[in-house]
Amino acid sequence: MNILEKRTVTLNTIFNFGATLVSQFISVYLYIYTKSIPMMCLYIIVRIGLFPVFFILGNRLSRKHSFTLTYTLGLILITIGLVFSLLSGELFERAPYYVLLVAGIIGSGEGFYYFSANNCNQIVSTAQSRATFLSYNGIFNNITSLLAPVFSSIILSQTADELTGYRFILLSIIIVFVIVIILALRMSIKSDDKDISISKALSLKDPVWRDHCIAVLFYGLRDGIGLNMISLLVYEAAGNGGVYSRLQILFSFITIFAYRLLKRVLSKDRITRTMKAGVILKIASTYSLIFFPNTIGAIIYGIGNAFAAAFYDNSYSYLSANIIGRYPGEMTARVVAKETYLSLSRCTSMLIVLICYRLMSETIYLKASVFVLTLSTIVVERILLKYK
Repeated sequence: MNILEKRTVTLNTIFNFGATLVSQFISVYLYIYTKSIPMMCLYIIVRIGLFPVFFILGNRLSRKHSFTLTYTLGLILITIGLVFSLLSGELFERAPYYVLLVAGIIGSGEGFYYFSANNCNQIVSTAQSRATFLSYNGIFNNITSLLAPVFSSIILSQTADELTGYRFILLSIIIVFVIVIILALRMSIKSDDKDISISKALSLKDPVWRDHCIAVLFYGLRDGIGLNMISLLVYEAAGNGGVYSRLQILFSFITIFAYRLLKRVLSKDRITRTMKAGVILKIASTYSLIFFPNTIGAIIYGIGNAFAAAFYDNSYSYLSANIIGRYPGEMTARVVAKETYLSLSRCTSMLIVLICYRLMSETIYLKASVFVLTLSTIVVERILLKYK
């Protein structure tokens, strides 16, 4: 990898340490106060729904300045959202809708950050180095994904109760993001793309781009429940935060191994087999959590999903990046369009959960919605493999 790829991997890795803790615990932390899965669905809808707005704003700012500005603004907003969560505490219990304010602040920051990260990952890697770049990115990210639950497990074992432990974890995340802000200020990456309109990139007239966007929409249906609902199912299956944290350590070990294996097998010639295997593992692991809602089911899910993350999600990223690479000079706008469709799809998955909540009994609505939405992985595989 060249120096710019190495810097990008370093930034992604340290950010991922904090982001892993956020993804594993912020939903649980807020859920402990609200005790409402529908409220957590609204939390995701607000948080993810803001992404397209800040992708478009980020696109304008990055053209006038560089991705340094959008990287930094995003990280600052995420940090502010975490500080608010830390200080608010019992306010969420008395007024659960304040959770949506947290969603708005964090979602705004993530919109800026992921706009920057997705574009920079595409810019710094070439068609020749992309597989290696993605593999190393995955390996180092999953090392931090291992360290994050080890850290949280130690904290939770040393504190009197879960909430105290979660507050300390949130404080630690804030410190990590301050470090990442300093690193982001050193990133000097600019786009050389032509100034094309976002509406053109959102258009589905081009048959290849239309297929890609349809695949993105179906990918987002499963990915949406993975942002929140799956974590809550694993937490409830584990029984408490300590067991949940120790399970995350096990899952991270397995994921690192899966990415090491992926580095050996991911290539253009083998992409069909790796993605098909990932789809099977993604479906089987999720269904094990539905049909066995206990620690055993959580373990089976974690092991299967660790390999699925490497084989399915990484294959999706690889194929999607290659399709975007077909449009030289339009990459930034195409990434904005892709992430816009992905955000809309993630929000749609949460709306489906809310509809199931209204139509079904409380004991089955979440499992039923997760069961159906997971099947969308099959459609993604069928579409994207046409462009391998």
